[in-house]
Amino acid sequence: MRKTLGASAPQIAGLKGNPSGFVGKIVEIAGTVTGIAKCGDTASVILNCAGESLLVKSSGELPDCVATGSKIRMLVEIGEGSIASLSDLELVESISDYEISVRERQLAPKPAPAKKPEVAPSPSRPVAPSQLASRGGFDPQARIREIFVPYKKAIARFNPKLKDDQLNAITNSILAFSWNYQVDPRLVVAIILTESGFKPNATSRVGAMGLGQLMPGTARGMGVADAYDPVQNIEASTRLIRGHLERYGDIQLALSAYNAGPGAVRKYGGVPPYRETVNYVQKVTALYKALCGR
Repeated sequence: MRKTLGASAPQIAGLKGNPSGFVGKIVEIAGTVTGIAKCGDTASVILNCAGESLLVKSSGELPDCVATGSKIRMLVEIGEGSIASLSDLELVESISDYEISVRERQLAPKPAPAKKPEVAPSPSRPVAPSQLASRGGFDPQARIREIFVPYKKAIARFNPKLKDDQLNAITNSILAFSWNYQVDPRLVVAIILTESGFKPNATSRVGAMGLGQLMPGTARGMGVADAYDPVQNIEASTRLIRGHLERYGDIQLALSAYNAGPGAVRKYGGVPPYRETVNYVQKVTALYKALCGR
């Protein structure tokens, strides 16, 4: 979007020193959300940028990443009211620093092996276990080989209509991305089973798509080109629940945010009292415990 919109990323001091010079332009700013105020269909976000507080307006629903205490980056348009000061800022798009860091790690150049150059996973192919780095001397390739068949058989029971190549892609993606994002693969299985029953083409009445039932806006924000592709969907779904687990440090709150959005969790200070969300949290938790043998 930066390239498409021709956005720049000036220092905050430069912006404040010459606001009129940026009127009509789109710039990138980064900081911590310190407050949110809503009035009808509009919202105002207070963003602390290097010690400076900026007020950013939004005429639509705020993205999930915009929550009090979150570190985010924004593309904002400098309005005509910013002649003397940065008092007229309109939100164009935003993303969390966490998602930026994950994407930067994915795009970082990797040294090629001596025998065969490493091939980055494409949207149509799962992550190869050989591409996973070991942690603390533990070999993820050996572990994935060890548990691949039991997971594949379980997924086949959950949806007997899946073809063998689909089973291989789904199983490998769950195990590889779970290792990559350090999420228990049994939790990912429980989420997908609850969300879609392991039906790759599932679509909800509100438009949620694929195995992990990603909403269109969420999918776009996470860089998913095809939410019905099992590999892309599982990667994004695993990354999404990992972000919620890091934010809340509590599995029930993380599942609530996955189902109802962080805004609902923030509004109620816990699991939102929505029947759908309460039932969802209970079902996923029960499945997860069952898969863990508890």
